[in-house]
Amino acid sequence: MTTDNLHSLGNEIREIEHRFKQEIEPFRSELWGYCYKLTSSPWDAEDLVQDTLLKSLGMLAKMHQPVHTKAYIFRIATNLWIDKKRRDRNQEQPLIEELHHDNGTAFNFQLIDNLDYLIDHLTPVQYVTLILTEAFQFKAKEAAGIMGTSENAIYANLSRARAVLKKIGDIPASGEVRTADLSPDGPLAVLLEGFRSKDPECIASILSKDVIVDITHAGVEMGLDETKKNSLKDWKQIVDEQHEIVAEYRELWGLPVVAEFEKKADGKLYLSNIHYVEAYEDEITYWKFYCFSWDLMKLAADELGVGLNAAYFYHIY
Repeated sequence: MTTDNLHSLGNEIREIEHRFKQEIEPFRSELWGYCYKLTSSPWDAEDLVQDTLLKSLGMLAKMHQPVHTKAYIFRIATNLWIDKKRRDRNQEQPLIEELHHDNGTAFNFQLIDNLDYLIDHLTPVQYVTLILTEAFQFKAKEAAGIMGTSENAIYANLSRARAVLKKIGDIPASGEVRTADLSPDGPLAVLLEGFRSKDPECIASILSKDVIVDITHAGVEMGLDETKKNSLKDWKQIVDEQHEIVAEYRELWGLPVVAEFEKKADGKLYLSNIHYVEAYEDEITYWKFYCFSWDLMKLAADELGVGLNAAYFYHIY
């Protein structure tokens, strides 16, 4: 199948996905709340909802009997979570044993007793990157091939993981939460200024040419050119109609993020978007934002004690 055929097929699939999301919309908030109860984390709940929608859409082609929408998507969510917990339980011990037998690796085996700490403080992608490159000595290019990402993304994830490793000698006691260093500098300072000045070119200046932009519930953009033509262009159209833009680097539910607000004529802040970025050297290589995740955004606004610019993302697919 040629690239043109795949592009055409992609358009057809997007139409089907749009219909699917319209069908499940009455149950989406209930699904999110259920996933939140399962995971006890807004970020994990969001990931589980996305996985559930992807899996439930894909499974429809194999379903020949009528399905009850709510029961169907809740069952998919339940099975995905149970499978994940089983994998976590079954894989941890074999992984530890295999690493202990690899005496030639440069991997710091002090980590073995603290895998839970690493999992809690790293994203799954960062954790896998660390295991592939430090424990099993894959080169960045090889790890990128295994994970289906770019070498720059591997370097970015590894850099963040190593920052945690430097603190491994001072692991917090069980139950203690360590706050992240929230001092914005480098590309983050430029990103914040770009938001505040409503300047897409400023933001684009610190994005890698291979940047991956993950728009929760809406799509993925690969590369700077695609991002400038789509996300940054759409963002500019929205913020030009807003009042003052306030952007702050915050820690939200244990994750360092950029919170983007509109300061309206009434002097109050209204949450417009939550951004999570990863950087390598002076470039942002991964950018994920949550403006289309209604339930997470509403919870975030409550957590931050601000209003919510709901008009910009509710019922948008």
